[in-house]
Amino acid sequence: MSLPFEFSVEEAPPDLIFAYVSPRSQGGVSITEADVTAATSVEPFFSDDDVASTARRQAEESGLVITAGSRLGFTVAGPPEAYTELTGGSVVARELLQRTEMGRSRYVTHLDIVGPDQPEDLGVGSVRGGDAIEAVILERPRSSHAVFPSPLPPDVTKFHLTLPGDVSGLVGAGPAQRDGASGEGVTVAMVDTGQYAHPYCAFHGYRVQPAVAVVPGTNPAKDPVGHGTGESANIFAVAPAATLQPYRASDNNGNLTAAMTGFLRAKADHPGVLTNSWGGDLAYPPTGPLPADYRAWVLEIMDAVQQGIVVVFSAGNGHFSVEPQVPGVISAGGVFADAGVSLQASDYASGYASPWFPDLVVPTVCGLVGLRPRAQYLMLPIPPGCEIDGAENQASATPPDTPDGTGPDDGWALFSGTSAAAPQIAGAAAVLLGARPGLTPAQVAEALAETATDVQAGHCHPRFNNAATPGPDLATGPGLTNVAASLEYVRAHF
Repeated sequence: MSLPFEFSVEEAPPDLIFAYVSPRSQGGVSITEADVTAATSVEPFFSDDDVASTARRQAEESGLVITAGSRLGFTVAGPPEAYTELTGGSVVARELLQRTEMGRSRYVTHLDIVGPDQPEDLGVGSVRGGDAIEAVILERPRSSHAVFPSPLPPDVTKFHLTLPGDVSGLVGAGPAQRDGASGEGVTVAMVDTGQYAHPYCAFHGYRVQPAVAVVPGTNPAKDPVGHGTGESANIFAVAPAATLQPYRASDNNGNLTAAMTGFLRAKADHPGVLTNSWGGDLAYPPTGPLPADYRAWVLEIMDAVQQGIVVVFSAGNGHFSVEPQVPGVISAGGVFADAGVSLQASDYASGYASPWFPDLVVPTVCGLVGLRPRAQYLMLPIPPGCEIDGAENQASATPPDTPDGTGPDDGWALFSGTSAAAPQIAGAAAVLLGARPGLTPAQVAEALAETATDVQAGHCHPRFNNAATPGPDLATGPGLTNVAASLEYVRAHF
């Protein structure tokens, strides 16, 4: 198989591998062969109960553990030998160059199933002997769409925004909250690196449910990176009465090894809002159709939307991800507000027209995001001594990549990225759903887009380099979310 940016196939696969299993669809077209960019419904890709049961039994008899499920398929975990038993192929590791944390490019290990009867699509395997399973899709690596600042003295002089006050004011959430619209009764699910019980949340009286850990052997009360803990504070800045349900999809090192599993688990619990501050990265512009292994993933996300869940994905920090392009998803881009409250497109955030889905622009709407090189912008609570709190790369930084001013183990750091924008938009959606519980995802997206504050200055990330202009544009979509105006819109129209 010829792959872009392929570097090596010599690495051994990990001991525990996560994957998605697609049972044979009742419509007769395999998920990996479907033109999901033209799909208007996910129903043809549902499986008959008998077929799904047989598929689950085959997976379990091969030594795989089922970790989550939906109407379309289910996720599994197990050692490489179990995948060999199921497919007859071998799991190999390939090092591919992609954009990851901090907007930097590095080689990342991707897994593939190879063998005489295996498809050439990256990460996709077929099952020998039987027709209940149409595809086994190994999970691609994802990275958090944020930046990791490092420790410095506690007296922070760098310009930044505080939570909840600054964020609430700039996105127009204050008037909505004073009007009694704070997300009461709405559960916001967040799939991320974990959730630490930070005193910040208790002090403000925020409702945080115990985290659900989807990686076997991990502690649901831990967040080794700090990303999930910090970014979740953005939800409450906008919707202080909402309930947060965290899902930890990271391993003991904080790597997002089970993002798909976390998403399926969260979807099965049917929250009002499902926010995701992570994604993959592909070549831009793409040289071909949507990769086969992403097609099942697109349909799983579409299925969540069609179930009435408001799904939010971060647009990316220079990333070109499939997730924010899925029809029905609210993709969160970035706008920077300076000390004088002048607005401009964040040059840290992605913005583009989807090459696969007609008339779809990323972002749908924007939250508050800092500027390059590190988007150190929001003072966020994190576990003391976590990766973000003590990242050494920032300690020796030189201008313009300067330290954030916090200590290495004080439980606070300056960071943002579109990882912050996504939970801000999720909070805005919770406010609208709390005021109008029957709103559909499309109505929420319409209200946010129609009332956003227009941004007419700056450019998005240089990888795309689109300019903010009067009216909707490719840098910021319709602009910065305005929660109070969105609330008025839904009350007047729905």
